Amino acid sequence: MQDLIKKHVLNGEFESLKQLMSESDFMDFEEAYISCAHEVESTMFYTCILDLMKEEETAELHDLAFLLLVYPLSELKGALDSAYYHADASIKLTDGKEVKSLLQMLLLHAVPEQVISDKEAMEVARQILKLDPSNNVARNVLKDTAKRLDNVVVDFDELNHYRNAK
Repeated sequence: MQDLIKKHVLNGEFESLKQLMSESDFMDFEEAYISCAHEVESTMFYTCILDLMKEEETAELHDLAFLLLVYPLSELKGALDSAYYHADASIKLTDGKEVKSLLQMLLLHAVPEQVISDKEAMEVARQILKLDPSNNVARNVLKDTAKRLDNVVVDFDELNHYRNAK
C-alpha cells in the first residue's frame, strides 16, 4: 500500500489516493500514509489531505493532517500552529466527544514550545476525564499543570521583603 500512496501523492493523483483510502481500513491507511510522509518528507502529503477535505471535511482527515504536521512535517515553520487548527477542527466536528481529538491538544501542550496554555490544557484534560475517567494522560496533565501553576503563585511575603529593602 505504501508504494501506491507515494505514487498517487507525489504525482498529484489525489482521486486515486481517495479510492485507495476508501478501500482500506482507515487506521491501516493512516499508518501507511504517515510512514510514507516520514520517508519522503514532501509537503505534497499535506496538500493531498487538504484537497480531500475540499470534497468532504471529516475529523479523520483533520486528525491525519494533525499527525503529518506534528511528526514528519514538524520542522516546517508554523507546522505546530497549523496542527492546532486541525486539532481544533477535529474537536468541533466531533462535538468534543472524541478522546483522540482532545488528546491532540494535550500533545500541543507537551511540546517544548507549547502551542496551548496551561489553562487550556487543564480544560481539555477535564473534558477528557469526563469521557474517560481513567485516562492517565489527562490525569498527569492536570497534576503537572496544577503544580506548575502553584509555582507561579506570587509570594507576598517575598514581595514585601523586596519593597522593605528599598
